[in-house]
Amino acid sequence: METSNSHNQGTGNLSIDNEDLLLPESDCTTGGARASIYRLYETKIAALTRKNGVLEGQLAAAFIGQEAAEKNASSALKSRREMEKKLVDTVREMELMKEKLACVELAQEEANSLSNIVHSDNLRLEHDVAFLKAVLDDTQKVLVIVLSEAMS
Repeated sequence: METSNSHNQGTGNLSIDNEDLLLPESDCTTGGARASIYRLYETKIAALTRKNGVLEGQLAAAFIGQEAAEKNASSALKSRREMEKKLVDTVREMELMKEKLACVELAQEEANSLSNIVHSDNLRLEHDVAFLKAVLDDTQKVLVIVLSEAMS
């Protein structure tokens, strides 16, 4: 009896002992019991075979899902690397733009300074021109007076 129990351990719920079988007492009992046990095992084996096929299908689907997930993860990782590269390039470009902006601001300050110098020079020149006009007018007046006295 222990042999049949140890044989049935690997099949899950298939624990069938000779004590569990209720067979009618007759001369055909041994042959009928064997056929009944054989049919029972065949039914259980067929059910387990179907279940095994279903599980194999689920496993294959799981592998396909895993491959798809790995592919998606790989694609996401590639996209992330590309985005990080673009981010590094953008940061580098921003640094260059900051440097250019600093140069433009410095040039603007220099241009403003030169503009102030030119404005100051223009004011001084306008003052000098006004002074020279006044000197010219005075010189012309003196010349007119000298010429009038010389003619008289």
